[in-house]
Amino acid sequence: MSDKPFPTPVRVIVKNHQENIITSAWDAVEFLRRWPARRGLTYRRALQHCLDALDGIRSPKKAWTSFVAALREEGMLA
Repeated sequence: MSDKPFPTPVRVIVKNHQENIITSAWDAVEFLRRWPARRGLTYRRALQHCLDALDGIRSPKKAWTSFVAALREEGMLA
């Protein structure tokens, strides 16, 4: 299993103003596992798509898109 780099890095700001730069599906899974917000449908979809990307089932671009959507929904996209 490789890191599966994202097409572009994602800058995430959490409520305590901590900044994270997510560059791959693996980084996204690690961030999603300590997700500091509501774990609704968009979150669950992002986690599944990132895990699928790591397994080679989905593209890193699709995982990136789902991850960005989850961040945007919770106001964490910088």
